[in-house]
Amino acid sequence: MSLLYMHIDDDVLERMLLQFSALSDKAIRMAYHRAMKRTEITIRKQALNLMRERLGLRPVQRSLKRRVQAYLKPGQDSAELKFWFGLNDLDPLLFKGGVRKAAGGLMIRGTYHEQAFVAVIRGRRGVWRRKGKQRTPLERIRVPIDDEMIVVLEDEVFLNLPDIFLRHFETDLRGRSKLAAGGGHG
Repeated sequence: MSLLYMHIDDDVLERMLLQFSALSDKAIRMAYHRAMKRTEITIRKQALNLMRERLGLRPVQRSLKRRVQAYLKPGQDSAELKFWFGLNDLDPLLFKGGVRKAAGGLMIRGTYHEQAFVAVIRGRRGVWRRKGKQRTPLERIRVPIDDEMIVVLEDEVFLNLPDIFLRHFETDLRGRSKLAAGGGHG
């Protein structure tokens, strides 16, 4: 699990708000909230696409979508946007190319797993391995991704977070300014 917080420089916000000083406080709050929601959606999409591309995953499944969550916590002066990325190990069957049979086991993403097999156990299809010589106990095989993804998410998604928010905020403020000036269709 990894938590990332968005921090916007107050000076940058002040300069932007000076451009739109004719807008009411309510319009600015509404634009801010809408920009936060749009930022949340944009970051979730970027993170999911990045995870799918970098890890070589099959098209987005529900299990992957649940791994990127955003929480918008409204405050008195502003809102807080917090992201949670579930970076626990993944099922090998989620990866493109999946699992290949090899002598005495399986190859998963270039790693050999001795005595591994694919089976439906307790109603769920998965990749399993025997812990000993006996038929049971079994352990489910998972592929670790956290080391791979933490750096990528921080470098490619998190660094863009303030810019994405500011772009959405400015776009919304411009639209509200046009409406207030009578230039839009109501």
